[in-house]
Amino acid sequence: MSENKGFLRNLTAFFTEPMPVLTQHELEMIQNLNQKLELVGQHFEASPTVPPAPFEAKLDDLSEQVRKLAKTQFKANTLQESQLSQSQESLDNLKNILAQQEKQLAQQHVQAIEATRLELLKNLLPVMDSLDAAFEIGKRQVVTLPMPMEVKKPVVAWLDGIRLARLRLLDVLGGYEVKPIVTVGEMFDPHRHVAVGVDTTGRAAEGIIVSEERRGYAAPAKVLREAAVVVARAN
Repeated sequence: MSENKGFLRNLTAFFTEPMPVLTQHELEMIQNLNQKLELVGQHFEASPTVPPAPFEAKLDDLSEQVRKLAKTQFKANTLQESQLSQSQESLDNLKNILAQQEKQLAQQHVQAIEATRLELLKNLLPVMDSLDAAFEIGKRQVVTLPMPMEVKKPVVAWLDGIRLARLRLLDVLGGYEVKPIVTVGEMFDPHRHVAVGVDTTGRAAEGIIVSEERRGYAAPAKVLREAAVVVARAN
């Protein structure tokens, strides 16, 4: 008798525990089972003898329903686990996509900064051209034109100031790895040079640069300005 009551208490506890994945229909089935269990419990309390056949049939019926509900619960749990797995997979994919987008944005940001920096450096090149031209003209005048010493000294001091300013600007460009493009004596390179004239005297092999009309500058990854050159050409 006590064993039967224990079985009924355990069975009742099983059905009264929360089952969050059960449907409304399944909950109604549980309520019906609880009612049947109460009837069986009342019978056991009224008659401590072995339950008659009708109650055995009811117990068998309850066992079958319990088996069906357990199967349903197993399927529901399996479906829930599958949904959780799919959700986790979707979340992982989303994280990967966001990580890739952040990486692309970071690369684009770096590229934009580099492009802006090179553009600013490119705007300094006309200043360098002016300093080069002023230095060359002043040097030529000092060397070729006769002038008294009291005139020559200020001119030389002025040229020295231009030379220092030019070196200072070259240091700024060099700090960003921007350097003048080598020209005279080199083979013409259409990616780094632009031909503004030809030399047919035969003093150099065809395609060799014989003079430079305007200095060019290049960074490691980009040519800021092609050098304007004169190229040797055979007759």
